[in-house]
Amino acid sequence: MVAVVDDKLVFGRGQVLTSTQASKNFGEARRRARKEPQFVSDRNNGIDTVIVSFDEFEAMAVELERLREERLYATAAARLARGDADPNRAGRLFADVVGRDAFDAMVAAEAADPVSDAELFE
Repeated sequence: MVAVVDDKLVFGRGQVLTSTQASKNFGEARRRARKEPQFVSDRNNGIDTVIVSFDEFEAMAVELERLREERLYATAAARLARGDADPNRAGRLFADVVGRDAFDAMVAAEAADPVSDAELFE
């Protein structure tokens, strides 16, 4: 695991490999990455690649998706609150928003394969 201080990653010298070291000893880099991320430096001593275990990557991906969903819900809630607070807000029919043809297609699809309210809201 790495720490973040002032929006920058903080990691130890033992976690940095040159690209030559990583390519010649990739098995060792993979083994070390199971314990903590390994940072591969380029010729200019900048980090250009990070090797992490699958479990660590999966945890990061899941957390990122959770945070994206939270941000989406927070944005939607804020927009709804602004709309609810606006005395000049006027409602719009869904058919007007999506267009009559799209609305008719949705109604036809629902009629062909209906979903009960109990199933929809279980």
